[in-house]
This record gives sequence, C-alpha cells and structure tokens, in this order.
Amino acid sequence: MTTSKSVFLFLCPGMADWEPAYTISLLSDQYTDIPKNNSYPVRTFGVTQEPVRSVGGLTLVPDFSVDNVNIDDVAMVILPGSIYYEKEDPDQLASLISRCTQAQIPVAAICGGTLFLARHGFLDDVRHTSAGNEWLKAHAPQYQGEQYYTPSPSISDKGIITANPLGFLEFAAHIFLELDVFPSAFIDQLVSMTKGGYFDADALNGAE
Repeated sequence: MTTSKSVFLFLCPGMADWEPAYTISLLSDQYTDIPKNNSYPVRTFGVTQEPVRSVGGLTLVPDFSVDNVNIDDVAMVILPGSIYYEKEDPDQLASLISRCTQAQIPVAAICGGTLFLARHGFLDDVRHTSAGNEWLKAHAPQYQGEQYYTPSPSISDKGIITANPLGFLEFAAHIFLELDVFPSAFIDQLVSMTKGGYFDADALNGAE
C-alpha cells in the first residue's frame, strides 16, 4: 500500500550519498520488486531549493525548501550525514524537527545528522548513538544527553532514530520497522543477506 504521507530527505552540501541510499530505495513507492506492507513517496528538501553537491559529486535539486514542508504531509524526516552540520546551523531546520517531534512524527539521523539533533536538544532524553560521544560534545556544547549515549550501529527510541556513519544497514532496519515497510522477520533476513553479500530470493520469499 502506498501511503498518503511522504518520507522527506534533507539535502545539504556535502551530503553522504550512501548513508540514506539503502533506506530510501527500498521504502520508496517507486520500487515494487519486493512486496511491502507500506510504500512511501520520497520527497527531498533543502534550506532553499537551490541545487547542492553531494560528497560523491552528484548535483541534487530539492523538491521543497524547508519553509515549504507541510508536516501534515510528512511520515518521517531523514537527516543524512555531512560536514555541513559542523559549519551551518539553520534555524528553519530546527523548527521543522521540533514541529515533527511535537506531532510525534519520527525523525531519523545518521552521522552528522545526529550532531544537528544533539545541538538542538533532541537527544537529551532519548537513547541514541552517533560517531562518538566526545565528538558530539566537542561539536555541540549544548548537548546534555551523554548518559543516554550508546556505542551502537543504530538505535531507535521514542520516535528518534540515530546511527553511526557505518550503521546505515541497521539505520534502514529501524526505519523499516518504524514505518512498517516490511515484516520484522523479512527485515532481519534482508540485513543479514546484505551484510553477507549474497542475495537469496528464495529465503526472502519465505520470510515475507
């Protein structure tokens, strides 16, 4: 079933192309090879609608500016990694994330995206992970969530999903669970096969 709400991916300069790629490709309503409980349109947004260049050199054009994202249309916001967050701190993005959390709309962040959440207090009372607790404290002096930090590939807690830069598979798994994209047994199989480097369609069919 394709939902009426969309997953919104933030595009920023230096975005780490690979970190959200596995996630958005499989949950997207454009990918129909594997049956899903729910599929989602994927929309992109930036601070503006000006094109940005990813770390891999791709030119990406946001569908929306952050000011034009209507949270009534949002199923989840995903913040990918980028060194952008170490240099920039857009108030409009913090406002959007705040409105999402108040409306109990899940937010997922990986690598540098977790830094943005830490800087604005979104990780102060939820279990979370990142690229290192000291790294978070060094780049986000306002961060008060040290007691909740866990060195893990990815963690989901209270509608906030966070991931280490190398935890993009576990990040995807938590997002799939949160959005009910696939059954949990299927997700476990999919992650295991991806890590093992061998796709077994027969085994996946048995897990659906």
